[in-house]
Amino acid sequence: MNLQELEEARKRLDQLPPSPENWHARLPLLKRLDDLFSCPELENDPALNRFYHEVCRRVIAEIRTWHGPGVRLWKLYSSAVLVKEESGRVTGFDLNEGCTPAGERRTRLRLSPGLVEEFAELVDRMFYTHGHLDHLGLAVADALLLRGKPVVAPGDAVRQWLLEGATPAEELHEPEVRCYRGVQHMAGREDVPNSAYAVTFQPGVTLLVRGDIYHWEDLAPIYERIEAEKIRIDLMATSPFYQSGPDPVLEAYRRFHCRFLPIHEWEFGHRLPVGKAGRATQTYEDLYENFRIPGEAGDCMALTWGESAELISTVSANRRERNEKAVYTY
Repeated sequence: MNLQELEEARKRLDQLPPSPENWHARLPLLKRLDDLFSCPELENDPALNRFYHEVCRRVIAEIRTWHGPGVRLWKLYSSAVLVKEESGRVTGFDLNEGCTPAGERRTRLRLSPGLVEEFAELVDRMFYTHGHLDHLGLAVADALLLRGKPVVAPGDAVRQWLLEGATPAEELHEPEVRCYRGVQHMAGREDVPNSAYAVTFQPGVTLLVRGDIYHWEDLAPIYERIEAEKIRIDLMATSPFYQSGPDPVLEAYRRFHCRFLPIHEWEFGHRLPVGKAGRATQTYEDLYENFRIPGEAGDCMALTWGESAELISTVSANRRERNEKAVYTY
């Protein structure tokens, strides 16, 4: 691939931060990333791996030097999200190691051992939604556990992957963390337990991460519990993909009046057929269509690898906005 062109697109995106005002202006640059990412065998191109490693180093440096106030979120490959509170605590969600092997082969788009160690030093606690390796980073989890840091995952994933010392999500009891049990239904394979997490960060911002719960019969009870518990969701990190029922993005928007962070885009391990050109899970252009309604209302931020945003709770925003929507500063 053309690494120089990829870096140039990233520099231009830096000049157009993911603010509501820049929603439409960013799309041509994101579509250019789609074109570059569509190349066949890109997950095995050393240039892309070097680019991603540099993105990771940039994120690590930014997290180390950011000291608030408020809460800030960083987006990494596919479903990986890191959040730092003004207290200094860093929380991770589904920090994976990069592109998982597809078609019984290895791939080059992976974290280096050094980066795994750096992330393990940086992150204070980690939540994994389920045991698929495009979400669960085994080396990252092991490095965290060796340091005595909390790792939370569904109990079956803890047992399957021998995550000794990890906490089964079903057994977690923390006042600022709520775990909701779900499942990812697999065609022709055993279903995989999947935990959704609603985590509240100081000074009062709640992030909902649903993982790969794609059937409405599994997701609806979670939405209903959130409503019954009167939990205010400020931001939902979610893929737009679903396999039954109403569109879960629009349904969450209707129920929670929250904003959105699209995830699971450009997961190269899902590109079929393996080694061919084309999309992998969702493209950025797909995300703009899937999240069009909240996006055009200023309620969605489509972040690329390494981009970040500061979050402010709806409670703070409601004091300033008559429309009672959350405010995000970038």
